[in-house]
Amino acid sequence: MKLRQHRSFFDMTFALLVFAFFLSSFDYVRAADVKVVLTGNTADLKDPDQLFEIIREHTRNNPDTVIWALNGDVFPESYTDEQILSWKSKANGLLDSNPKLFILLNQGDRDWMDSGEGGWKKISSLEKLLSQAGHPRFQVFLNQGCPGPWTVSFPNLEVVVINSQWWNHPFEKPLPTSDACTIADTDNFIEELEGILDETKTKNVLVLSHLPLVSSGNYGGRFPVSAYLLPPKVAFRQHVGTSKDIVNQAFDPFRYRLANVLRDYTSIVFASGHEFNHSISKAENNFYVNSGALASSGFVAKSKRALLASSDPGVIELTYSRDGQVSFTSLKLNGNTLSASKAGALLNATTETFAGAGNVKPQVPDQSSIKVAAGPEYASSWFKRLWFGQHYRFSWTTPVQVPYLNLDTTSQGLLITGKGGGRQTTSLKLSAGNGKEYVFRSVNKDPYRALGFELRGTVVADVLKDQTSTQQPYGAMAVAPLMDKIGVLHATPKLFVLPDDPRLGDFQAGYAGLFGMLEERPNDKIEKDKVFGGAKDIEKSFKMFAKLYHDHDNYINKEEFGRARMFDLWIGDWSKHEDNWKWAGFKDKRGEVFRPIPRDRDHAFSRWDGIIPWIADREWGVPNGENFGEKIHGLRSLMWQARHLDRFAGSELTQADWVNAARQIQQSITKTDIENAVRNMPAEIYEKDGKEIERKLKIRIKDLETYVGQYYALLAKEVDVVGSNKKEFFQIIRNLDGSVEVTVSGIADKRKPDLTKTFYHRKFFTDETKEIRLFGLQDDDIFEVKGNAEKSILVRIISGGGDDVISDQSVVSGKKKMTLLYDKSASTELEGGPELKNVRPKNAGLYEYNRNAFKYNTYLPIALFTYSPFIGVAFHAGVTFTKQSFSKPDFSAKHAFRASVSMKGNYDFNYNNQFRQLVGNWDGISGIGISRPLNYNYFFGVGNDTENDPGRSSNYYRAQYNSISAFAGLTRTFWKKSIAEVTAHYEMNEGIQRNDSYLGDHPEIFGVEKLNLFSIKGTFKLDFRDRVALPERGFLFAVTQQAGHISKLNNALFSISEVEIEQYLSTYRKNPLTLGLRLGGGFSEGDIPFYKKLSLGQLDGLRGYKRNRFTGRARAFINTELRYQLVQTRNTFVPLKIGVRGFYDIGQVWSAGENHAAKYWHKGYGGGFYITPFREQFAFNISAGSSKEEPLLLTVSVGSFF
Repeated sequence: MKLRQHRSFFDMTFALLVFAFFLSSFDYVRAADVKVVLTGNTADLKDPDQLFEIIREHTRNNPDTVIWALNGDVFPESYTDEQILSWKSKANGLLDSNPKLFILLNQGDRDWMDSGEGGWKKISSLEKLLSQAGHPRFQVFLNQGCPGPWTVSFPNLEVVVINSQWWNHPFEKPLPTSDACTIADTDNFIEELEGILDETKTKNVLVLSHLPLVSSGNYGGRFPVSAYLLPPKVAFRQHVGTSKDIVNQAFDPFRYRLANVLRDYTSIVFASGHEFNHSISKAENNFYVNSGALASSGFVAKSKRALLASSDPGVIELTYSRDGQVSFTSLKLNGNTLSASKAGALLNATTETFAGAGNVKPQVPDQSSIKVAAGPEYASSWFKRLWFGQHYRFSWTTPVQVPYLNLDTTSQGLLITGKGGGRQTTSLKLSAGNGKEYVFRSVNKDPYRALGFELRGTVVADVLKDQTSTQQPYGAMAVAPLMDKIGVLHATPKLFVLPDDPRLGDFQAGYAGLFGMLEERPNDKIEKDKVFGGAKDIEKSFKMFAKLYHDHDNYINKEEFGRARMFDLWIGDWSKHEDNWKWAGFKDKRGEVFRPIPRDRDHAFSRWDGIIPWIADREWGVPNGENFGEKIHGLRSLMWQARHLDRFAGSELTQADWVNAARQIQQSITKTDIENAVRNMPAEIYEKDGKEIERKLKIRIKDLETYVGQYYALLAKEVDVVGSNKKEFFQIIRNLDGSVEVTVSGIADKRKPDLTKTFYHRKFFTDETKEIRLFGLQDDDIFEVKGNAEKSILVRIISGGGDDVISDQSVVSGKKKMTLLYDKSASTELEGGPELKNVRPKNAGLYEYNRNAFKYNTYLPIALFTYSPFIGVAFHAGVTFTKQSFSKPDFSAKHAFRASVSMKGNYDFNYNNQFRQLVGNWDGISGIGISRPLNYNYFFGVGNDTENDPGRSSNYYRAQYNSISAFAGLTRTFWKKSIAEVTAHYEMNEGIQRNDSYLGDHPEIFGVEKLNLFSIKGTFKLDFRDRVALPERGFLFAVTQQAGHISKLNNALFSISEVEIEQYLSTYRKNPLTLGLRLGGGFSEGDIPFYKKLSLGQLDGLRGYKRNRFTGRARAFINTELRYQLVQTRNTFVPLKIGVRGFYDIGQVWSAGENHAAKYWHKGYGGGFYITPFREQFAFNISAGSSKEEPLLLTVSVGSFF
């Protein structure tokens, strides 16, 4: 409530300040150089007033505009409100005395109470203080703790400010539903940032963020050599991290994603202020600057590639020259004076300003139209078509007659205003003489930017580009006239080729001859009578969502949305994620009603033929996408990308509503309409592709009601009913027949519903719906549950913020509670009946509404052939089922089934499961296994000096046993990859005594006979490595303890204890040199069967010897490995890393009764190479080991030994 009351004041104040900022500043910076002084961690100044003395001294007699960027952690935690107001007053006085000075203030982790629980309240309070009587050149980017991005423009510089602490903060912060931020989620933040960067490609861009993306200080995992005396501590900071380390679990995913986004751009300077040092480094085509040691200094790693690495107190100053050049100066602090200690150039390219049409002479093409093919590169051989599909290659490769775009006459004249967005489409924005705005989008697509950086330039990129041919290039031409018939707002594209015309300005060289579609761009930043569809507002999806959260009087035209979605289903358009919609807002008596504007018909009529696309189109394959056929086989995949939108916008739609939407389409569109629409595509492709699309549309429209019923069943199973940040009355009535009616209305006097203001009403049925989730969001809501029933539907009440009232007087037969309440407020008033249970979830996120929380249950089958020298060729098959639940993170349960059979008669079957948070935060795990037989590989007897008779084949020492096993227990993953686990095991094993085998010749070996083993096993693993396969840095500590009973013996107790430590050190180079150390050991007590004894060999502690070469009651080993990466290349068939390795291992086992001569260490050594395609877990390794027993022992493996 308090935050919302202040929102309009803050927004208005901020807008006025920005306006005044531009009025006052533009004359100063119009023609001058701009200097940006980067400062972080000013909270550490012993005398806060020193900051103003430093600024005053540095800007004295400075002719240039100076932007002083206070990049987070500005105020000491002990600062009082009075001190902050005094600080602001002094800042304003400083600005008054220097008309060319600007101060930008960003937020950091210490401004959020050192990432503490009250951080959001503190930053909101700080904003309130700093916003009072602000100076027009003092910009405060606190904005209620929202993530941003915000921009400040200068003629030769665009400053983008982001609040990185929003991602880093582990406690309460503004969310999309909190009514504090327009943007409060990662996806929309990235979309907005990309839009800013796309529109500012002709200017220098400086991004201000308190937390860095890359760092050469302690928070980035760099430490002096002395710190490695405590390897676990260093490894923890490097790969797990505290809230101050950039690899911590909250910030690391965003850091990785933002870094990938910035790789698509050049010449960006990303400035941070978190580390207590000064550094500048270059990554790809951008620069990363940290300046955070104004007062206190810390460690910084030195590097030849670094442009700057200094621990001296001071600042970094960037100079943006009028000619576009960017340089830096490292300024050392002495007293209050900053003096240059190092300087250098960052960018030498001049900035460009966009030149539009201007007063240039038009250049009219010699002809009004041209024949052009949309994508001649999609032509292919029969073999490629077999594997990758015929698709719409004919449409892409057939030249069609297309007019040139006449910039003079089209829409009363068109003027290029800039580059458009889109990750796969080349586009231009245009303004027209008729007062409207348009966009020109290329017909052809390039998915390059949609790929992860490591896959670009590889065969994966080539295949993905080729699969653009699944799209019908002219599909949008057929869709538009069909949409005219059903009353849904839409754009109407027309085909053109851009002329080679000087009026394209800077885009002439790259865009002349571009084949694309021109369509009106829904936008409300034009004259009101020209707005698309006659609307008052045009909103992106996330802004429309924010308006719905804000006020229940704003709503979506649900019938029109349902009709639009049934139309998508009919035409097979599977790409209707939120970004492919805009919303036209119209005022009515209730508030603002939003009509949908579906956009981007690239994937209408998508054709997925060919072997590989057919596999990808399976239900368990690519989750989104569906072949446009006569029948719909993958309804879930077809509607996948809009799964969250459909559940939100279509929540109130009943089955009758969805069926009615389908019938309206059937009744509004005739066969003739379909024929005419398809004929709207180029005539050259009609006979080959157009007729087929026409035929399929006529068949699919007849079956539309059938598909509607199937889709409704998916939507109705779990339903979210979402309120707003205003007061609402949620009335839930359980009827005798099991149905549940939900009504959301206003609140009248005396806590009664005001049914004259009903915002939601729907009746749910037990054969359709399993649970209903009610979200109150903010403000004081009332939830009232009534009625008696034999059976009913589970209702979850997530009340949200405010002083809510919860009343449940319902009664449902049975012991299960049917009303679950999620409320953490002490001020909530409860009137609970027998059905109400107040839940305290382990996941705090369940107290909030997350529009994207829904997940489908999934399954993944697998089948493959393998070869082993022990069992020959084997066929393996399996399937993993993943179930989802509202109350569980990631997943609710997993069930994995695996089976295999070999040509030598071996077979096995395994079933394993995992139940999330079965006991507290511990997952339950269990499994069973049957192996006939199970391969132990080799057994040479017990002892450190056993014989490997060269006169016998390796098959002689081969050991097998039949096994039936089961286990159950608890496991917990923490600190990313660390594990604690306790399990109970049962095994029934029986050794196989083959003729001419070691076990056959030694029947006295314990474990040959049938044994029943019962045991308890505990595992504790601290895994601080950077990755599991081929790690380069980090530390691992693992200890296991197993104790049990063997039913065959009188003294049947046994125990096995093992410990292992790994440490990895690498150089910080593109091709690193890595040293790996692995130490381990274990001991056992009691009589133990041979297959449970501790052993050493090829895959376990002692390379250069055969597997399980030495077996005993105890063992110890030391493994060392030196790896050097020779090359890392991305623009190849697949991204590759190639390296060489050398190793040296020693190990020993101990057994009872051995003489002194047997107590010595075995040594193995060797080397090899590895090839890593894509990722390290796929590394292909070939190594040759040697020892006194094996002159050359080859090992071929996938992954890594350690």
